[in-house]
Amino acid sequence: MRHALIVALTGAFTVAGCQSSYVPLAGPGADSAGQQFGPPPPGMGAVYFFNPTSASPVLNVRANGQEIGRLGTQTWMRAEFAPGPNTFHCWGANSTNQVTIDLAPGDMRFIDVEMQPGQFVCTIREADPGAGRAAVLNGNRAVQY
Repeated sequence: MRHALIVALTGAFTVAGCQSSYVPLAGPGADSAGQQFGPPPPGMGAVYFFNPTSASPVLNVRANGQEIGRLGTQTWMRAEFAPGPNTFHCWGANSTNQVTIDLAPGDMRFIDVEMQPGQFVCTIREADPGAGRAAVLNGNRAVQY
């Protein structure tokens, strides 16, 4: 009996750790507008943050020291930043990580933010534009702060 209970609890925790995470989503208009990949405002650079995984905890995203939103599974956000070095952080489930990217005016960059099942640290890294665009087109836009 005790062995069956341990197996059942282990299975429940495993399934819970692999479930999708949900965050509030932006409306359909904001979703489709961002998926057109329009240029950033003059003198700015655009950055898409995306979580392409189908199982992940909610991950917080901070840009230059300010929290800008949260990513759930298969979600994304877009934000514009001034040219120069910009530091982006992910954190969630007792972990944090960062990447610094030097933006130029007119740049459009893509940042992959994820925590795979079994990992204990979120990862944040620049992705190639093809992979970034595909993740945005296959995902939903998360609400930003």
